[in-house]
Amino acid sequence: MISFKTIARYLGMLIILEGILLFLCLIVAFYYGESQVKNFALTSGVAFIVGLSLYYACKAGRKNPNRREAYFIVGIVWIIFSFIGMLPFLLSGFCPSVSTAFFEAMSGFTTTGVSALNNIDSLPHSLLFWRSLTHWIGGLGIVFFTITLLPNNFQGGSQLLTAEKIGLSTEKIHPRSSTTAKWLWSLYAFLTLVCALCLWGCGMTLFDSLNFSMSTMATGGFAPRANGVLYYNSPCIDFVIIVFMFIAGMNFSLLYLAIFKHKVKALFKNEELRFFLYVLLALGTVSAVSLIMYNHYSPLHAVRVAFFNIVSLQTTTGFVSDNYAMWFPPLWLIILVVNMMGACAGSTTGGLKAIRILIVFKTATCQFKRLLHPNAVIPIRVNKVPVYESTEHVLLSYFVLFFFLIFCGAVAFSAIGLPLLDSASLAISCVANIGPISGHMFGPYDDLNALPAIAKWLCSFLMLAGRLEVFSVMLPLTMAFWKKD
Repeated sequence: MISFKTIARYLGMLIILEGILLFLCLIVAFYYGESQVKNFALTSGVAFIVGLSLYYACKAGRKNPNRREAYFIVGIVWIIFSFIGMLPFLLSGFCPSVSTAFFEAMSGFTTTGVSALNNIDSLPHSLLFWRSLTHWIGGLGIVFFTITLLPNNFQGGSQLLTAEKIGLSTEKIHPRSSTTAKWLWSLYAFLTLVCALCLWGCGMTLFDSLNFSMSTMATGGFAPRANGVLYYNSPCIDFVIIVFMFIAGMNFSLLYLAIFKHKVKALFKNEELRFFLYVLLALGTVSAVSLIMYNHYSPLHAVRVAFFNIVSLQTTTGFVSDNYAMWFPPLWLIILVVNMMGACAGSTTGGLKAIRILIVFKTATCQFKRLLHPNAVIPIRVNKVPVYESTEHVLLSYFVLFFFLIFCGAVAFSAIGLPLLDSASLAISCVANIGPISGHMFGPYDDLNALPAIAKWLCSFLMLAGRLEVFSVMLPLTMAFWKKD
C-alpha cells in the first residue's frame, strides 16, 4: 500500500534542498549587484515554504519508503525540481514562456545540456551559475545528493538509490548508502574543484572556470559563453576538459577505490572501462585521420579537434569545438551510435552505458557457441562475475524501451513538423541525454528556442525518461503499480 504521507515527507526534504541551492544563487546575484536577487529570494522562499510545509505536515509518514513509494518519489521529484528551478528563468524575462523555462531547467537537471536560450552572453552571473548548478546536482542524482546531507542512520537511502538508477557499485565501498553517498560526492566535489583550478590556470576567468568545471564533471554541456569553449580557443583548456570529461565518464566507485584505497589495478582490470577506452581511442583516431584527409586539417589540430569532440559526444557532455556536421559523412553514423552508447555505469554520463553494450556483445557471441554446442553450459562473465539470465532479461527490456522511446519521440517530432533527420536526432539527443543535435534545421551550435511549445514539453519528458533510465518514469504509469498487493 502506498503511503502518500511518506511520499510527501520525503518530497519536503528534497524541496528544502532546492531552496538551499537557490539561496546560493541569491548570494551570487548579491555579490555581482544584480537585480536577480529578488527573483532568487522569491524562488528560494517558495521552495522553503513548500518543502517545510510538506515535511512538517506529514512527519507521521514512515521513515523507510517501500519500493513503490521510492520509485514514485524519484520520478516526481525531478519534475518538481524542474518546475521550481524554472522560476528564476521565467521571472527574469529571459525565458518568454513556461515551456521554454521548464525545458531549460529539465535539460540542466538531467545533464542533457541542450539549451532553448539564444542570449547566453546577456544572462546575469546568477542565472549562469544556476544553469551550471542544475547540471552539477543532477550529475550524480538529486536523491543521491540529498542522501549525503542526511544522517548516517537514514533508513530510506537504499530504496531511493535503486529507484534513481544511477548504477553505482555501492556494495564495494560501504554497506550504508548514506556513507557511500558522502564519500562519492566528496570525490565528485574534489574533482570539480581540481578541474576548476586547472581551467583557471589555463587562462579562464574564475567564474567561467567554476561553471565549466561543473558542466564538465556532470557531463552536461551548459557553458557561460554562447560559443562555449570556442570563446577561449585554447589548446590548454581543451586538453584539461578532455581529461576531466574522460574522468567523469568513469565509474566513480572505481575512481574512489583507485584514489583513496590505492587499488589502481582495479581500473586496468575493469572490462567496461577498457571497452569504453578502446572505442574512444579507435573512433578518435579514425576521426583525426579523416579530418586530415577529408577536411585538410593540420595533424595537431585534427587530433585536438577529433578527440575533444569524440570524448565530449561519447561521454554525452555536449561541448562542441568544431562543426562535426561538416566531417566525413560516414563518421556521422558512427558518432550517432557512440552517442547512444555513452560511457561507464556509475558515471555522470547518459546513454545506454558501455557495460550494457559489452554484455549484449558477449551474449550475441555466446549465442553462436550455444547453437553449435546446444548441450554445453557456457556462462557469460563480465569482470569474472557471471551474468545471470534474469539480468539479460532486464537488459533486453531496457534496450526495447530505450529504442521504443526514441522511435515514438522521432515520430511525434515529425508529426509536429520537424524534418525527419532533425526529429530522429532530437529524439536520440533527449533520451540519451546527449545535447547537441545534427539536422537540417538545427546543428551542433544551434539552440532550440525555435521549437514549438509542444515539442519542448515532449523533449522534457524524453530527457527525464532517459536520465532515470526509463523504468522509474514508466513504472508509475502502469496499472500494476497502483494495484493493491
